[in-house]
Amino acid sequence: MAASPASLGWRLRNSWWVLLVVLGLGCLSGTGFLYIGITARRPAWWGIGVAYLLLPWSALVAINRLDKDSELSTALAVAYFALWFASILHALILNGSWLRWRAANRPWFEASQAQPGPLAPPPVFSAPPAPAPAPVFPAPPVAAPPLDVNAATAAQLARAAGLDLGRAERIVADREARGGFQTVEEFATAAALAPHEFARVRAGLTCTPRPRAPHQQGPGRVLDF
Repeated sequence: MAASPASLGWRLRNSWWVLLVVLGLGCLSGTGFLYIGITARRPAWWGIGVAYLLLPWSALVAINRLDKDSELSTALAVAYFALWFASILHALILNGSWLRWRAANRPWFEASQAQPGPLAPPPVFSAPPAPAPAPVFPAPPVAAPPLDVNAATAAQLARAAGLDLGRAERIVADREARGGFQTVEEFATAAALAPHEFARVRAGLTCTPRPRAPHQQGPGRVLDF
């Protein structure tokens, strides 16, 4: 049985790429970012990995060509180690976004390698039986449409996302203060949903962005590292 995204073991197993950044000693720090960027097909992530590979190697080449006692060589060495420490900090920050993506998605290469089930045996044709009266079945229940997080009441949000009413009321107040959510992911961030909680309720939520006045700004800018 697969581990739950909420478990510590699952988080540690899916955070192993951070070790590539730490143990890369600056030279190979970008390999971890390349792994998550290619897996999730996020150009912004693997682009960071390319930068963390090219910049340290460029600094090393320049240091080897300069006098080791020169001020420029010393400055490049300091910049090299600063890049390494920056890549470690960047990886720890970006790991949260990676875990949320990993909990809600299956990597594209795993989906492409899924094997089809066994083929069904060929049908055996026989004489059709005598027609029987068609049974009358009750109409299947109509599935409820996804809940719009920009139009839902606090009680509806509490039921849909499994929140207590007080927390849902604070989310509604935050929504009105910022002029509505722009995406379901922005709602999940405002609600402080854990990755496994968001993956469970994502299919039942939708978001119709509200038009915002030019002067109206949200509470802050969300950066996707």
